[in-house]
Parts: sequence; structure tokens; C-alpha cells
Amino acid sequence: MASDVFTVRGIDKVSAAVRRLAAMYPLAAAQSLNDVAELTMTDAKDLTPYEHGVLKDTGKVSEHAVPVKLEAQLTFGTDYAVYVHEIPPSRARHPHGQWKFLETAVNKREATFSQDVGRGIRERIGG
Repeated sequence: MASDVFTVRGIDKVSAAVRRLAAMYPLAAAQSLNDVAELTMTDAKDLTPYEHGVLKDTGKVSEHAVPVKLEAQLTFGTDYAVYVHEIPPSRARHPHGQWKFLETAVNKREATFSQDVGRGIRERIGG
């Protein structure tokens, strides 16, 4: 009884390439998520109500995504940020910007979030 025998040449190289690619995905995903978080913060700052710009200047991505924790946190660092965010236009006293500035920026990104992060991953891994 004969058995079929075959040999795969270069399997070590293929295996190493697959391992490298698999290791790149989490890092590429974290970097892409951080890019989208920064864009979202820029949008939020553009919408932030201001008279002197103090609140706008405190907006930042305060926690960046890393490969083992794919989360980013956007914050405004004043004690009155939540208050200004929640003031309806009928009660607002600021000459520029709008209420719900962070929520609006996040909701605007929601429609393209997956595609934006996916595009960033593909650009980073060369796909």
C-alpha cells in the first residue's frame, strides 16, 4: 500500500510571515483607533462653545489605545466641561460653538468608524 508523500518548501518562512502579520494586526488596530480618536477630538474642539477658548484648549485624547486594550478616551479637562456640554442653546451664554459638542463629534464619526479604522489597518500592514 503506497502512501502519498509531499514536501512543502519554505514552510518556515511562510510560518514566520504569518506570525509577523498576526502580531501587526493588534498594533495597527490600536494606531488606527488612535488616529480616529484624534480626528474626533479635532471635530469636537471645532464645535466647542467658547468665549476665551479655555475649555477648547483642554480637549485631548487622554487615554490612547494599545494592542491589548483597544479603547481610547476623549476628555475635556475643566470642572465645567459637562455643564457647558449640557447647556441647551436657549440658555447658553457663549458666543461661539454648540452644546453636545463631544457627543455630536462622536455621533458624526459613528457612520464611518469601522471603515476608517479598517482603512488605517490596511495602510499599516500593506493590504
